[in-house]
Amino acid sequence: MKRIEALRPLSREHHLSLVLANKAIKTAKNNDKLQIKVLCEQIAQAFSSRWEAHFIKEELFIFSLFEGKYRPKLIADAHEDADLTARLREQHHQMRTLSANMTKGRMDQLEDFGILLRDHTRLEERRLFPLVSALFSAEELQGVAMNTL
Repeated sequence: MKRIEALRPLSREHHLSLVLANKAIKTAKNNDKLQIKVLCEQIAQAFSSRWEAHFIKEELFIFSLFEGKYRPKLIADAHEDADLTARLREQHHQMRTLSANMTKGRMDQLEDFGILLRDHTRLEERRLFPLVSALFSAEELQGVAMNTL
């Protein structure tokens, strides 16, 4: 899918998240306890530096603007995506919880994490980013780009 320039850094990170999601699902299904343990540890270590930073960028520079400026009109128009960022925020919260659980040794969370990460990433790429591309002004998109490089 062709992505506007302002969202490309996040889309590149989304590619990495899909790779990780698929690896998590596959590793969990293979049921190799050592591989599961290693991947859970890698996710737990990388979560705060890589994925948490990604979530914060989205929440601060996309979700907040969307909710403050565009959501009221979408609600008034009964648009199906009016509550999209609320759903995405909840998914961020769920992934934070799953990651924290893996940090505490909950290796049984790996497949759930992978499925949620995959579904969440697809939702942002297929629904949020096209909506943002259509709604946000050039200046707003520039603000997103400046804060996601």
